[in-house]
Amino acid sequence: MVPMVATPAKARPRSPSKATAAKTLGAKTPRTPASKIAGAKRAASARPRWSPDVRAGLVVGLLGNRRAAELLGVSESQPSRWKTGAEVPGPIMAARLVDLDHVLARLLLVWGPEVAFDWLSGPNPFLDGSRPIDVLVVRGSTDVVAALDAEAAGAYA
Repeated sequence: MVPMVATPAKARPRSPSKATAAKTLGAKTPRTPASKIAGAKRAASARPRWSPDVRAGLVVGLLGNRRAAELLGVSESQPSRWKTGAEVPGPIMAARLVDLDHVLARLLLVWGPEVAFDWLSGPNPFLDGSRPIDVLVVRGSTDVVAALDAEAAGAYA
């Protein structure tokens, strides 16, 4: 009796991958260098998600560099550096910039850009005579937006 030996089953040929097929045909497959991918990831993670350059651009575009700096309490060149992305505001100034951007957007729903600086830097009866920019710095945007809404509704007309 002849012993039975297991013969290996024939492996089904696999279809070549696209890269293998391309190499077989003599074409080069495009590859992105790992350093390029890592650089793109670093660049994407280096820019804060809240986009300080965009927000500073809106504030500076509306008020001008000098007035934006005056309202934010920074040097005259600082908003420009944020706008270009050369620098990123620290945590305190970041909150102030975001709040000012928010208030300006709401202010534009009521008045034109020519009124913005005067409204923010002048005394406001709804804020007990305080300047809206001072209230914004100390307490955030909530009370300032409420003052804006009250004036828009004619509370002090």
